[in-house]
Amino acid sequence: MAAKLERLTIDLDTGGTFTDGYVSGAAQPIRAKVDTTPHDLTEGILRCIDDAAAELGLDRAALLRAAGVVRLSTTVGTNTLINRSGAKVGLLLDAALHAAVASRLPERLPISSALIEALPAPAADGAPAATVAALRRLLERGARIVVVALDGGADLAARERRVRSFIGAEYPRHYLGAVPVLPSHEVTLTPDPFVRVCTAVLDAYLHPVMSRFLYRVEDELRKSGYTRPLLVAQSNGGTSRVAKTTAIRTWGSGPAGGVAGAAALADHLGLESVVSVDVGGTSSDVAVLRGGRWSYDVQPTIDAVPASLPVLELESIGIGGGSIAAVVSGELRVGPKSAGAQPGPAAFGLGGQEATLTDAACVLGLFDPAHFLGGRKTLDREAARRAVEERVARPLGTGAEDAARRILAQAARVVAHEISRALGERGMSPAATWLFATGGAGGLLAAPMAAEASLAGAVAFPLSPVFSAFGLSRLDVLHTYEATPENADLGALIERARRDMRGEGVDVATVTLRLEADVSGDGRIDALDLGDASDAEAALGRARAHGGRLRLLRLKAIAPGRRSALPSRSGGTSRPPSSRAVAWGVSTKATPLYDWNELPAQTVIEGPAIVESRDTTVPIPPGVQARVGVGGELVMTEGNRRS
Repeated sequence: MAAKLERLTIDLDTGGTFTDGYVSGAAQPIRAKVDTTPHDLTEGILRCIDDAAAELGLDRAALLRAAGVVRLSTTVGTNTLINRSGAKVGLLLDAALHAAVASRLPERLPISSALIEALPAPAADGAPAATVAALRRLLERGARIVVVALDGGADLAARERRVRSFIGAEYPRHYLGAVPVLPSHEVTLTPDPFVRVCTAVLDAYLHPVMSRFLYRVEDELRKSGYTRPLLVAQSNGGTSRVAKTTAIRTWGSGPAGGVAGAAALADHLGLESVVSVDVGGTSSDVAVLRGGRWSYDVQPTIDAVPASLPVLELESIGIGGGSIAAVVSGELRVGPKSAGAQPGPAAFGLGGQEATLTDAACVLGLFDPAHFLGGRKTLDREAARRAVEERVARPLGTGAEDAARRILAQAARVVAHEISRALGERGMSPAATWLFATGGAGGLLAAPMAAEASLAGAVAFPLSPVFSAFGLSRLDVLHTYEATPENADLGALIERARRDMRGEGVDVATVTLRLEADVSGDGRIDALDLGDASDAEAALGRARAHGGRLRLLRLKAIAPGRRSALPSRSGGTSRPPSSRAVAWGVSTKATPLYDWNELPAQTVIEGPAIVESRDTTVPIPPGVQARVGVGGELVMTEGNRRS
């Protein structure tokens, strides 16, 4: 069997609540979803692989032997920042940079002022001894990784390496007292020293945790028979093996996978204008795609700290399945507070008392309480009703069903407002834009979000509950290299890129080289694609034509990733197998209930109806029509918007 599956792709996304898997290469893609195991994330990853293997009648070892690639995205970086559980970082600054930035570092930057030391210039008399003395003070105060950041200039890299050499001479790597030293230029060459210091500190803070986690996952995969490098997703929409991954580039890698998946499906469906909304348990990520392409933010804010880091551009909103609904000064508010996984919505029966989106949907009958999340949870509908009545219905002077409808409508309204703002900023027409509703709770709000934002319609996908994992299967291997405009040796960077790609096991003949630049203008910094970089001189000429606007050059080496096949739909029956009582309006109606996995392409469903699969539910409200596409997707439109 393994011989027939030798081109399997395995893509894994570890989220805060669930670990998702998407395995392609068999007759039909396999979707797996297990509880994330916070005490040891590796355990949840292996369980996810085991579940996928069982679907194929294999064990873990057989599945991994049949895999051509394993890709992983993770929220470890995000969770480390939220929980403040990273390494204790020490910072060595030269006198000029210490005076310029030490007193104004952001409050949320994870470093204590007691762990910042000033240094003399590397060439000054006594510099080696002063450097070692400063380092000792940091170690005595608890530093476990040290960032070296010096004032900018063409020789920045050489000066920072020299400081590291002073430390290495006193603390060789084989000494137990040796401390990891990270020169800031190895993280970013941004010309803004403040942002460079912040970015390097964030990277150092995440590095030990991320390194231990990723190497542990790779070791466990090897023990189980996997022989290729584990590829790690990055925030810029690419992947690289563990040894070539920097900690900070994993930040936001899960949502980046979701954006890549949306771009692939937009292209597949021939849709030019798409807004993708990934609705999870605590938040929703909104990304706008034009012509099937995403956009970058090259200087994002990470936990209130500026960073030089190309990330796929998206906005996060505090609306998710666990978002708490409350009445404040007579007005209904939903989010951003969340019930989280513990205690979770009242319907989970774990002690939650607040009313959430999940509780509202449960009250209305949109969920099957006995088979929520494929039977992994049983919902307590009476507990959900009590929470909605006490927290929302009574303060508003209405009934539980009406309050539940208002909760879902308000949640859709909050997300729709962000969609409208994002489209307006880009000059895009809502009427020509389609909504991709993804994530475990995306289908729940799909139709009302599209209606509230006046979009062309909404599309929900059978693979939505594991959408970020699916998106990883569309990513290329990507290495990036920075250079300053005044000191760029593009030829040397190209040779380094080709050498690194050979180390990935990539045929360099398949590698595409592109040059990108960070340019300033109108008070912001944008990424500018300067095209093919294989001719170094020509590429540099195009870059330098931008003159003073040019801040940073970035060489991108791209090797085609092993793509999974896009899902297709055949067979099945459109006859509804059962019905469920759902409170759509003032009355409760017996509503047709469709098994999504059994619906053949071109099936047309008139609302009201419920379409559900093992891991997700999509309500089709009255007045909305849903058509099943060739990939099993549900294309939902209101009566006045159908072509």
